[in-house]
Amino acid sequence: MRIARVRAWSRAVAIGVIAAAGLTVGAADLPAQSSFSTGIGGMFYRYETGFLATHLTYLYEREDQLEINAGAAFGITTRDDNGGVEPQFLIPVNLGLNFLFPNENATFLFGTGISPVFHFNPSEDDDFEFLMGPYAKVGLRVPVHRIMSWGLELQQDLLIGGDEWINTATRVFTGITFTFTE
Repeated sequence: MRIARVRAWSRAVAIGVIAAAGLTVGAADLPAQSSFSTGIGGMFYRYETGFLATHLTYLYEREDQLEINAGAAFGITTRDDNGGVEPQFLIPVNLGLNFLFPNENATFLFGTGISPVFHFNPSEDDDFEFLMGPYAKVGLRVPVHRIMSWGLELQQDLLIGGDEWINTATRVFTGITFTFTE
């Protein structure tokens, strides 16, 4: 039963990734700007477990003030398990749109999309969970160099799946966005 559920969710993720790739390739002939965002932060899964995380995101500005984002984060935490250290890993993927609101000194953003999440070793009797659901985020980017901006993002996920079926996760990241075209 659990394997069938994971396979069904995996197919849904594959369809989502193919759709996002199609949007990105289909927009190739429009004037665009490509960027990468990388950073560090924290993820608070179910408000029970905190993960230290890094992320890498590809940003493709499709039109003026609208970006497609595709990226992933890698989070790790540890716990004491009868004298030994037991790691947990959380790998969320983001596929969505960011709406940009540029200002003279900063750019504000609002983003929404879908987030598949892979959780490894969540409990002693279960080694893997797959969850997926919508997210919303807000952010701020401040230019610090001709091709670089410092950013801060706050994201809230509503994740469906796992043993509890309805889960939440909050992500807070800071980092740098590199723009390679002008």
